[in-house]
Amino acid sequence: MKEVKGCGMRSSVGFLSQRRLFGNPLMKEEFQRLRLAGCTSLYKKDMLGHFGCVNAIEFSNNGGEYLVSGKDDRRVLLWNMERALHARSAKPLKLKGEHLSNIFCLAFDSTNKRVFSGGNLSIQLYSVPPRGETLNVFLHDDAVYGLSVSPVNDNVFASSSDDGRVLIWDTREPPHGEPFCLANYPSAFHSVMFNPAEPRLLATANSKEGVGLWDIRKPRTCLTQFVHQRAVLF
Repeated sequence: MKEVKGCGMRSSVGFLSQRRLFGNPLMKEEFQRLRLAGCTSLYKKDMLGHFGCVNAIEFSNNGGEYLVSGKDDRRVLLWNMERALHARSAKPLKLKGEHLSNIFCLAFDSTNKRVFSGGNLSIQLYSVPPRGETLNVFLHDDAVYGLSVSPVNDNVFASSSDDGRVLIWDTREPPHGEPFCLANYPSAFHSVMFNPAEPRLLATANSKEGVGLWDIRKPRTCLTQFVHQRAVLF
């Protein structure tokens, strides 16, 4: 579309001038497209802080005041969304402590005072600022791909792993203790989630067996299964 010299389509004056001269019915859509292309700050904000691929993000509960992110640089960063959206150079808070390798999943507890992160061979529990320190480390036999905190008890959480197990943990127990095994398959579990209305029920995603529904009172017994033709990731 041609532009009148000195009156580009990104300006309102240029748009009105060209509409009067050419009368193209599609000119309004073109004007809106160009305006949006030139004003990305209206709908996009780059949040810079990591040094590698971001593998996991999670908003805090009850309003999303915080966003937590984890990636291949082994760090967990906590963002205040109000500052991140409106400040020119808002920086995240790095939670103290690092994983030994990539981070794949994150979860807040219901109070937003603690953050869980899962990576290769371990799950770490952090306190939210002002301290932001590592509270505990729970060792796993393989990469942890999914985390879910119980909706009725912040001390209880579930993990799903590449080793084919879904484990139920209690933060009040010693970290070296043996967790409760809900499921054990030869293939990897990529995700796990507590049912918010029926906390005894959990849904899982397995790379070969598909989506499964489990009752915590009946370990290693899948109540029902929905098999997919391809691997279920999330």
